[in-house]
Amino acid sequence: MGLRVENLGTSARPSIRIVVFHDGGFEDGTKRELRDELAWRFHLDADLREFDRRMRVDARFAPVFRRWRGMRGSNPYTLYELMIVGALLQNATVRRTVQMTEALLHAFGTQVRFDRRALFAMWTPAELCRVSEHQLRELKVGYRAKMIKRLSAAFAAGEVDEFKLRAMDHESARRELMALYGVGPETARILLGSAFHYHSMVRHIAPWEGKIYSRLFYNRRMVAESRIRDDLNRRYGAYASLAASYIFEDVFWRRRHEHIAWLEKEIRL
Repeated sequence: MGLRVENLGTSARPSIRIVVFHDGGFEDGTKRELRDELAWRFHLDADLREFDRRMRVDARFAPVFRRWRGMRGSNPYTLYELMIVGALLQNATVRRTVQMTEALLHAFGTQVRFDRRALFAMWTPAELCRVSEHQLRELKVGYRAKMIKRLSAAFAAGEVDEFKLRAMDHESARRELMALYGVGPETARILLGSAFHYHSMVRHIAPWEGKIYSRLFYNRRMVAESRIRDDLNRRYGAYASLAASYIFEDVFWRRRHEHIAWLEKEIRL
């Protein structure tokens, strides 16, 4: 199915419409399943009232929180797809991640057309199991080829149950994820925030993110990861990861409208 999401409301009175493009077999049961899955993936039932109240009085970033009021951690991908994205983010600039993603999608993805658009659907775990590690390395994904293969095998064998993980508490889910090959603290953080909507305290900050936070919070080229983490947790408590995502998203939104020299140097996109 292809989806088009339309905004019909405001931050105060939110409303959206989902237009579904399909090739047959879309029945009432499918409609209910799709509605429930979208509500989960985009965290549509999130209660952000306490977060809004606390962020409204933030001395420095209140305008950012006002501008993006209502934004919540969301994820259009399956857990497997998001884990592949997490693997491609490891030790890479944004530009490098985009290059690797495009190479993989052109090689193994499926191009679909709907609503006058052409997009790539990612491969399934079983399909990737039939691809050799050598073939992946030829696409210049480096050591990530082994991680992609191992993750695909685990999902294809049913060793990872996304729906079971959704019912777990934060720490149990983190342990399960970090037991998977190649999933470290940063990848687990991305998964727990995006796929499972845990608005928790910050445990880990990747080096490339630390450079951006250093500029935003301290106007310095690089500040120790421990200081950034401790300051975020002290300032925003249990909402630290969500608050950080607001601030992070805002600078990339500003990039679309103004040139930010230091940011361009970091992401090299």
